[in-house]
Amino acid sequence: MLYKWKLIILLLVMLFSNAALSADCEKIFNELDKQHIDTTAKDHHKDFVKLENDIFDAIEKCKTYAGMFVLMGELQIEMGQIPLAVVYGKKSVEIDGEYWRAHKLLGSAQMLNKEFEGGLSSLKKAVALNPKNINAQLNLISAFIHNTEYDHALKLVNTVINKNEKGTLSIAYYFRSQIYSAKGLVREANKDVKKSQKLGGAFK
Repeated sequence: MLYKWKLIILLLVMLFSNAALSADCEKIFNELDKQHIDTTAKDHHKDFVKLENDIFDAIEKCKTYAGMFVLMGELQIEMGQIPLAVVYGKKSVEIDGEYWRAHKLLGSAQMLNKEFEGGLSSLKKAVALNPKNINAQLNLISAFIHNTEYDHALKLVNTVINKNEKGTLSIAYYFRSQIYSAKGLVREANKDVKKSQKLGGAFK
């Protein structure tokens, strides 16, 4: 009987310890995510090495927290280390297969690594898990285009354009111009290029 109670107490201690660790990891992740956004926004490439070291330390503390591997993978893309980004993407999906951002990272990295079919599959999963995220939708549109699935790309890009969010309209119009061009609709393609440029896009 005494052994049984000791076992129960041990299990409770482990449960609360894991909960505390999870909370700590979430806090660390949120702080690093903000640091990542700030660093990228300021284009401070010299700060990437420090951020990389900080994420390495976080991974050591939180080896089963998918978000840490996502952050590292996203950073590797920005640093031009695409094969490494694929590795981190696969690891993050392995840890948490229901985390949309893990699939977005993996899909984006695979596309950049010219693994177009795999990238398309991963990005479809990301959008399925988070259908309201426009950045994931834009990445999926790009994947559709690379895989010559123009009808699917056109349907999704029209959805994005109809949302009329200023921060995404320029790239959305540019993608639609590519789709129209691939379909032989030159006039429509040229109109969308002009719309993209008017909204600040540097696309030609």
